[in-house]
Amino acid sequence: MHKIAVVVDSTAVIDKELFESNDNLYLLPLQLTIDDKSFKDGIDITPSEFCSKLNDCTNLPTTSQPSIGDVVNLFEEIIDNYDYIIYITISSKLSGTFQTGMIVKNQISNDKIFVFDSLFTSTIQKQMVLKSLDLIKSRNSIEDILKELENIRSTSKIYLVVDDLSHLHRTGRISLSSSSFGKLLNIKPILCFEEGEILLKSKVRTMNKVYTNLIELINNDHLTANSKIIIAHANGYDFALKLKEKLLEIYPENTILIEELSPVISVHTGVRSFGLSWIQ
Repeated sequence: MHKIAVVVDSTAVIDKELFESNDNLYLLPLQLTIDDKSFKDGIDITPSEFCSKLNDCTNLPTTSQPSIGDVVNLFEEIIDNYDYIIYITISSKLSGTFQTGMIVKNQISNDKIFVFDSLFTSTIQKQMVLKSLDLIKSRNSIEDILKELENIRSTSKIYLVVDDLSHLHRTGRISLSSSSFGKLLNIKPILCFEEGEILLKSKVRTMNKVYTNLIELINNDHLTANSKIIIAHANGYDFALKLKEKLLEIYPENTILIEELSPVISVHTGVRSFGLSWIQ
C-alpha cells in the first residue's frame, strides 16, 4: 500500500479535529492583512473573529496566496515520508495558489507530487479532501483518487449570494459592469462557479426570491439521497438556516451541512454572504 499525503490550502476550512485525526493531512494557509497586521488564514484568525475585526478595521483587508517558500518548506519536510502527495487548491481562476504549487512540484518532484486544481473553493474543496482521505484509508491507488477528484469536480455546483458586489470587484473576482448594477439597482445577485470563474447567474430583488431561485437550481439537478448538500456563510447563519429549512422540504432524506466561509474568502464576498453547494 502506498503512503499518500493530502495537502490543502486554508480556503477549504478544514476542522482542527480532522487534522488531529489524520496525520497525513497538511495545511498551507493563505495570508490575510488587516490594518497592516498579518494573519495566517484559519490559524491566527477564525471566521467569526474576522467578521468582528472587519467592522472595526480602518482599511479593507487584503489577501495573498501561500508563498513559494512556504510551499517548498512543507513539501521538502514531508516528501521523504510519502510515496505521493496530493495538493488540492482553490480554483486557479481565483488565486495563484495552484500555479505556485505547480512551480514547486517542478522543482521538487514531478513523479511524487500531484497538484489538483479544484476549480472551486470552500465546501467543494473540503469534500475533495474528505473523499481523498477516505480513499487513502481504503487503500485506493493514486490513479483512483485523482479520478474520483475529477468526478467530484465535474458533478459539483456552487452558488453564491452576496450583499455587496463591490468586494468581489475590488479584489478582481468579478467585472466592473456586474459590480455596478448590483449597487445601483439594489438587487440580490446570485453568482455561480463556471470552469473555476465566478460569474453572474441571475439577479433578483428580494431575499425570498433568492431562496426560490436557489431551490429551483438545485431541484433541476435531481439529486439523490446520497448527494452532498452544503451551505456556507460569512456571518450569515440566519440566511443559511432558513435555506436549510427550505431544502429539507424537498430533500428530507439528505444530510445538509452548514459551514463557515474562510476569512480569506469572506474578504472577497463580504460579510452576510452565503452560498449553496452540492455534489451529485
